[in-house]
Amino acid sequence: MVKGSKFDLLYFPIPGRALTSQLLLSVAGADWKNSVPEWPKDKEAMPYGRLPVLIETEEDGSKFVLSESRAIEEYIAATFGLLPQGIKNLAVSSQYVNQIFDVIEAFASIAGFKYETSLVLGADIDGLTKTPDECKDRDQFYIAQNIVNLRKVLTDTAKYFLQKHEQILAKSQSGYYFGDSITYADLSFYSLYISLKTENLAAEFDSPNYPHINKLIQLVSSDSAVAAVINK
Repeated sequence: MVKGSKFDLLYFPIPGRALTSQLLLSVAGADWKNSVPEWPKDKEAMPYGRLPVLIETEEDGSKFVLSESRAIEEYIAATFGLLPQGIKNLAVSSQYVNQIFDVIEAFASIAGFKYETSLVLGADIDGLTKTPDECKDRDQFYIAQNIVNLRKVLTDTAKYFLQKHEQILAKSQSGYYFGDSITYADLSFYSLYISLKTENLAAEFDSPNYPHINKLIQLVSSDSAVAAVINK
């Protein structure tokens, strides 16, 4: 990246897997925008046939194209100094982000199942809108029960994560994962929180049982560059 680069983040018209990259670009003060490809028409034009994709255009017109959400996040964080200093801290930061992704993937399993089911059977079917006990049709019962099972996996994964990361953050004087300012790990965590919040699945994160988790959420949410993305 050279001075004067502009960034175009290609993704669907939802935050989804692009949210952390959006937060990173905003906090960095980068010159960036969102673009929504025509899908699936533009699928074959993508480097790996999926989104998000980051296109960086430098002042001389040369372009750098990158796909895969975590690769994009790591590149933006490294480019704009949003990673902690020192090779050991970098490794620990990567460790935290991997653990955050455990919860993200558990959440994505629910969202993906509901989305794929709605495409085939409709969004208003009993299996997607009612509890298993309320479903009279056997197939609808199994759809609803699968959502219950997936939510249980998410809840268990989130609780384990929160217990471990509450202990980690309890050792931080600033409330951030590293140093006294926002880094990639903080934004990755907050992106997860917001994603769960939009689906009413973040109650455990807001629990008073995790005061240091709550402090990190408050610190990141109070950042004006973060708020500009979340509130747009």
